[in-house]
Amino acid sequence: MSAKVIVLAGYGLNCEEETLFAFNHCGVEGKIVHVNDLIENPDNLKEYQILALPGGFSYGDDTGSGNAFAQKMKLAIFDELKSFVERDTLSIGICNGCQIMINLGLVPALTEYGKRDVAVTYNSTARYQCRWIDIKVQSKSPWLADIEKLHIPVAHGEGRFMMEDQTLETLKANEQIAARYITPDGNFAQEEFPYNPNGSVFDIAAMTDPTGRVLATMPHPERGMFTSQRDDYHELKDTAQRNGKTLPEEADGMAVFRNAAKYFK
Repeated sequence: MSAKVIVLAGYGLNCEEETLFAFNHCGVEGKIVHVNDLIENPDNLKEYQILALPGGFSYGDDTGSGNAFAQKMKLAIFDELKSFVERDTLSIGICNGCQIMINLGLVPALTEYGKRDVAVTYNSTARYQCRWIDIKVQSKSPWLADIEKLHIPVAHGEGRFMMEDQTLETLKANEQIAARYITPDGNFAQEEFPYNPNGSVFDIAAMTDPTGRVLATMPHPERGMFTSQRDDYHELKDTAQRNGKTLPEEADGMAVFRNAAKYFK
């Protein structure tokens, strides 16, 4: 089976081109669709197997990051979104898309889709953070199959996962914490800046719904697709040349999109 991806756009989302490029590079066809066009024809979701909500600054982050965009979708097409995630599909929300998914209640959806269990709020530094980070994968999600660690960027002002203690314990028990921030030596960040760039509780960088098929991630895999994009590219290139080796073209982030393609083969 060949999957098709729908990448949403509009109202300040600005990573749709890179996100679609990543899918196309891995053999997944798709389209960028303005959210208004989807609202006008919500049955079009039935044509797709993958839904992507990309990063950006929808509605200028007014009323909280991702909130206005989520409310627009919830009021207009939530039944269709719910039907989409309940069938054998994959969905991903990246950065602003992650915030939208959290506000929609598609993740973590502990008891039902549509109920908001978690907040994504201002970074503990009270500043926008744009930097490369390391995360350790802890999920069996199809998106993260066979991935142990990722070195990819973050770029957000509101990326701090917050929740009640019982919600955190439930996420741990359900294995819905998809990835956590770590230090360069592989230890969990213990909420220490800059390794945990936003102060997120339990160093949470990404989480899933109970099925693992819906992934909400604050770090950007589509901005770390190729080795030449990495912040440490020149050091890696120098070391490789000294050892007579060739660097791989693809970097960590591409593996996420390759997993989506593999899921439907």
